[in-house]
Amino acid sequence: MATVLLILDVQNGVIDRLDNTGPYLERLSSTVNSARKANVKIVHVITGFRSGYPENHPNNSSVPGVVARGGYIEGQLSVQVHPAIKPVSGEVVLTKRRISAFFATELDMLLRCANAEFIVVAGLITSGAVLSTVRQAMDMDYRIMVLEDCCMDRDEELHRVLMEKIFARKTQVVLAKEWVEKLSVVEEC
Repeated sequence: MATVLLILDVQNGVIDRLDNTGPYLERLSSTVNSARKANVKIVHVITGFRSGYPENHPNNSSVPGVVARGGYIEGQLSVQVHPAIKPVSGEVVLTKRRISAFFATELDMLLRCANAEFIVVAGLITSGAVLSTVRQAMDMDYRIMVLEDCCMDRDEELHRVLMEKIFARKTQVVLAKEWVEKLSVVEEC
């Protein structure tokens, strides 16, 4: 059974819209480096759209705001993984067009090809991509761990409620340090 670290929307265009991301990026970078040392597979998921936004449906409530800003077009700096966790050779970068990393992407196939039954989730935004992806992963029978301090939301109270009241009921919610310590024990064996 393989473990995959799934990093959601830690891309320039999202980071640029948040405040006080320095400590978050340092913690996430350290966690990613530890995962790499332990040979954990890493999948980076970014949000991006084709020129002209053909993925913009009039009933969708999320994409029109992006269209109005003219953001997240493939090839723009805004859709690149943030340099603090720049992908290395062998790490997959997957582009999604909606909030969940599973919807209309090949994520499930990539996870199954990697024999992943256990997904460790980090990323942005807790009430958006993290929530949607975790809930869908549960429905798809994956075992899930959420790294509480490697996720972030504009609303700290909403982040706390999701971690303590929603995710904790059906997944493991831990601090990154706890997960990294478990990786170190596995490496030593």
